[in-house]
Amino acid sequence: MSRGRRAKEPVPIGRAPVLGIGGTGVLPEQVAEVFQLIRQEKFLIHMMPNTVSAAFCADGLAALGARPLMAVAPEELGEIVAQADGCVVNLGQLSQGKLAAAKVALQCAAQENKPLVLDPVGCGASSFRLGAVQELLGLPWKGMVKGNHSEIFSIQQGKLTREGIDSLQNRSLAGRLKPGCTYLVTGGSDCILWEGGRAKLPHRGALRQNVVGTGCLTGAVAGACSSAARTMAKEKMTGNTKAAGRQNCDILAAASASLGMAFALGRAGKEEGYGAAKSAILDGLCLLSEACFLEWLLDDGSAFAGGKEWVG
Repeated sequence: MSRGRRAKEPVPIGRAPVLGIGGTGVLPEQVAEVFQLIRQEKFLIHMMPNTVSAAFCADGLAALGARPLMAVAPEELGEIVAQADGCVVNLGQLSQGKLAAAKVALQCAAQENKPLVLDPVGCGASSFRLGAVQELLGLPWKGMVKGNHSEIFSIQQGKLTREGIDSLQNRSLAGRLKPGCTYLVTGGSDCILWEGGRAKLPHRGALRQNVVGTGCLTGAVAGACSSAARTMAKEKMTGNTKAAGRQNCDILAAASASLGMAFALGRAGKEEGYGAAKSAILDGLCLLSEACFLEWLLDDGSAFAGGKEWVG
């Protein structure tokens, strides 16, 4: 690793994970290694963007040390996805054309066995968005779904929340999950959902400003983390362990994205101005590969008890 303390072994592959975040076995050193590996390997992350937040997400990926690539034309997505290290499909500003492109991206990523993140932006705001997301979830792919509580509730219950892209109420997320997918749910407290388990990730501080695009940025960060987590476990993901290994990688990636954003948002929360807060988020992402992030993980008692495993 280029900086910081040497990480421990990645999430165990091929057996039911024990202890850790809600039973995952994720260690703080592993989370730190994810971001060190992103900067070391400079992963190429293709993101089908939301134009409202595209520049912010591209800057955020670059701040991590990844290389952003944003394409939306269905005619080129097969080639783009094939060369990328990971793929993020953001459904903001959805149209029929973008839906068609999203189908191509998901199918190509599944065929190429690429790390994949779907961000169902505002799917509870309209019947068109919710129907489109349900159609995409019906396709044969595995990976991560990143959304706020409102969006995930709409997906699980098939109901509109009429909250735009925001999550204004705390709703139960006890519905069915797409098989083979891990859900990163953002909100007052982030949580990770997967078949047979869940984990709650408490926040530490909040922004004074409602910075537009932080949800989309979390999806972008999750895409980079997915590429790193897959690389960390690649040699062990063979034979009968492949499916279990993929899900454990997605759990590690989801936890890393949540914690990395919590670190960056916590630093930005000290700023009073909107522009300063936005810049502080990007500067915080730059620091995730440094020793100070691991120190933050180990010193924060609400996250890792005694510098050991998270008690979920």
